[in-house]
Amino acid sequence: MTVMGLPLWQLLALVILGGVAGVSSGLLGIGGGVIMVPALVVLFGLTQHAAQGTALAVMIPTALVGAYTYASEHKVNVPAAIVMVVGSVIAARCGAGLALALPREVLRTLFALLMVVAAVRMMPRGTTGEMSMLAGVLLVAVAVRLFVLR
Repeated sequence: MTVMGLPLWQLLALVILGGVAGVSSGLLGIGGGVIMVPALVVLFGLTQHAAQGTALAVMIPTALVGAYTYASEHKVNVPAAIVMVVGSVIAARCGAGLALALPREVLRTLFALLMVVAAVRMMPRGTTGEMSMLAGVLLVAVAVRLFVLR
């Protein structure tokens, strides 16, 4: 049985993925990029470009619902949000154009590298020393993958 051209098991898996991303989005302010993109690439076989485009499309209603929920509790700095929207809308068009121009493997590697750097930067103070060695190893692994194992 298929729904919207997808097998039922895949449709259910995508609903679950959306749920995990939605909870992550509301709880941590993340979801589309951090949760969906890797899952769509690894579990569903989408290309990096298709995964990023799909995640961006899903983030629109997710972000609106999450922002509304935070705003209802007066936890949104509206002037800051309005100012950031101006820059982010323009930059999103440029970033999407650049992403589409990059080869799939380069884009995937840059995405992985950004996730590593973000994880290390988000670590609480005091654990950064332990994480710096892991980050160094991961950055070397990414460099080897990029430049040696072409």
